[in-house]
Amino acid sequence: MLRVSSGVGVLPASAGGRIHGCAGKTSAIGVAGAALVFSFSLETALAQTAEPETVIVIGAPLPGSKIDPDKIAGDVEVLSMPALTGNRGGDVIPNAVATQLSNVSINDEQGSQFQPDFVYRGFEASPLSGIAGGVAVYQDGVRLNESFGDNVNWDLVPEFAVQTFTLESNDPAFGLNAIGGAVSLTMKSGLDYHGGEAELSGGSFGNVSGNAEYGVQFGNFGIYLGLGGLHDDGYRYHSPATLRQLYGDLAWQSGRFELHLSQSAAFNDIAAAGPTPVQMLAQDIRSVFTHPQMTRNEMELTELHGTWRSGRRLSISFTAYYRHFLQHLVDGNTTNVAYCGNDPAQLCLEGNYDYPGDALYDVQGDTVPASVLASGATPGETDFTQTDTNSVGSAMQASVSAPVLGHGNRFVAGASVDHGMTNYQAYGELGNLLETLEVRDVGVIIDQAKSPTAQPPIEAPVDVNAGNTYLGAYAADVLDVTQRLSWTVSARLNIADISLNDLLGSSLNGEQSFTHLNPGTGFTYKISDSLTAYAGYSESNRAPTPGEMSCADPAAPCLLDAFLVADPPLRQVVSQDFEAGLRGKVRLAQLPGTFSWKAEAWRVDAQNDILLLATQVNGFGYFENAGVTRREGADFHLDYRDDRWKLSASYSYLNATFRNDEVLSSNSPAADASGDIFVHPGDQIPMNPAHRLTLSGDYNLSPSWSVGADWRLQSGEYLVGDESNQEPKLPGFTTINLRTDYQLTSQFDLFGEIENVVDTRYYTYGTFAQLDHLPPNFNLTNPRTYSPAAPRVFLCGLRATWN
Repeated sequence: MLRVSSGVGVLPASAGGRIHGCAGKTSAIGVAGAALVFSFSLETALAQTAEPETVIVIGAPLPGSKIDPDKIAGDVEVLSMPALTGNRGGDVIPNAVATQLSNVSINDEQGSQFQPDFVYRGFEASPLSGIAGGVAVYQDGVRLNESFGDNVNWDLVPEFAVQTFTLESNDPAFGLNAIGGAVSLTMKSGLDYHGGEAELSGGSFGNVSGNAEYGVQFGNFGIYLGLGGLHDDGYRYHSPATLRQLYGDLAWQSGRFELHLSQSAAFNDIAAAGPTPVQMLAQDIRSVFTHPQMTRNEMELTELHGTWRSGRRLSISFTAYYRHFLQHLVDGNTTNVAYCGNDPAQLCLEGNYDYPGDALYDVQGDTVPASVLASGATPGETDFTQTDTNSVGSAMQASVSAPVLGHGNRFVAGASVDHGMTNYQAYGELGNLLETLEVRDVGVIIDQAKSPTAQPPIEAPVDVNAGNTYLGAYAADVLDVTQRLSWTVSARLNIADISLNDLLGSSLNGEQSFTHLNPGTGFTYKISDSLTAYAGYSESNRAPTPGEMSCADPAAPCLLDAFLVADPPLRQVVSQDFEAGLRGKVRLAQLPGTFSWKAEAWRVDAQNDILLLATQVNGFGYFENAGVTRREGADFHLDYRDDRWKLSASYSYLNATFRNDEVLSSNSPAADASGDIFVHPGDQIPMNPAHRLTLSGDYNLSPSWSVGADWRLQSGEYLVGDESNQEPKLPGFTTINLRTDYQLTSQFDLFGEIENVVDTRYYTYGTFAQLDHLPPNFNLTNPRTYSPAAPRVFLCGLRATWN
């Protein structure tokens, strides 16, 4: 049995109805320099709902006020992660979720299944700095969006230790940057997970995956420990991945008090192939463009949280955390460095490529001769970045449940603070671009800031300290107007302070503050015991991240995810969310099980949406506010459960458009001589499929043998850079996955899966590239570049369980 959370956490129920974990909707946050900062919340338990096996938890990322799910005026999706990811060979969570939910899609710019962009209703939680964040992600109440770019590194999440995945649409209480919604991951504990499990699996492309976990309760203490890892050679060349993850939780419960101390850690190496020109893919689907492309992610997270309860009417909760994140990126690229036109013995960068005015400079302030390269070699470049972040956090919440004029009422109020400090370093190193498109460095670091006559974009090393402090105060009230009608009113005040300190100069120094009050309201009406209608309105805001603020000048664009420049200020994004729907349950006399269903329509308008715009120079771009964007659509879901069958069908329609005339920079073939395209109201936002359909089914052939299948259909999308919709779309696709599980004994079971059974060739991301500055053995003319998805993949494994 699961207790379902509509906030940031789903609380698993253990024997005796004990509630464990942190749940809610606002960010858990921190104060710089504090090792642990405590916060408290008051909570009142409600009476039994109409369906005692399911309650929704609202409020902060702490346990909030419990409420009947039919009182939530928005979309709530809850998935059991052990059931969803048990047979997926160590896959990361977004890929598994996308097979089940039609309103979730995957953009895979990196070309690695371990670094996907999670897209919900057109808003993203991406591992890439530079992809506009619109979904907040929490692990037991701790915000996982990185401080510097608000990106989410899904490979750092210990999937084996996640009990439930909750996805909820926009609500003010979620805090900053959740303009599309929020994801909550609730972790396992020794208080509710008893026994042990270990599994080992392997499959196509050198995939080897394993994990082990054990939970036990000794009197008042509970211990959970899990560890896992995998290695995958990659379905494309030069794309291996190695993941190492650890999670542990020490819990103590006595009477009214429950306390948890948890630790997460990860150390991962992921080589991402990225988009490749379509002409190369036509010759070999496994081919990659310039390389190496390598990411190393390290993370440590320590969290302390607990709850004190007084009977059924009062509880006090607290949480505190410290998180360290260290990332190293290596990115081999083409370069605009070339032999000087008037002196081939020297190297030049930009301008007219004339020596000495456009000469290439190194960090010592010397011009760079062509002799540093191999004779006749094509110049290339490897970009290196390091992001080192320390963050701490806490939150405070109070909840009171008391009748108002004879009507049931639940009031929640709280405050939160988040602080992160990041040191960001980046530089580009000159190299030889080989005929294999591998870049071999020659030990020369590019620094055009040393040139007295350099023209933008000026490439130079960066060393900057960035700080962000997020403050929030929120309140929510749920009033039972009648036994069937409930009214929710909520609001949150967000304050974001962001600072930059340039350690190599002063051009990047700066500080900005953003403030916004986000209101929300909604109604739910229980038409009958099995049918509920709802409607709601809410606002949310997204402050520009330090990375975005430092790269917003079209006259001096950045080398994406590497170099920052002084910039004009960006404005914060403010969204307005309208949502309405019906949901219900049906039992038919002819069938033993129950149907559950929902149908909902929604619209989100984002004012001053922030876009990452490409330029005519490979890798260079900048951030810009782009008026109003709109994402609107409809979601439909039908589910059936009985003792032998689990069936579900979902369909989502998404219309993501620009609402203003815009002149945007682009590397699309449709761009004019100045590198601009012209966007008009109604033009589609790239990489947002209009139609998605998912079908999923599992059948128990016997008490020990089950089989299942997933079928997914997705329509085409415009390529990134084609905001004016002048180029052909990225093709749509259909995929089928099969799976089976056979219980050999009471302790051992064998499982297997075939992904992409019919070996469909399809693509998960598309954009454009400039095809000049390549070795002479390449004659590419089509600038379209795609990230191909994996072909047919076989996986099988053995799982052991014990009590």
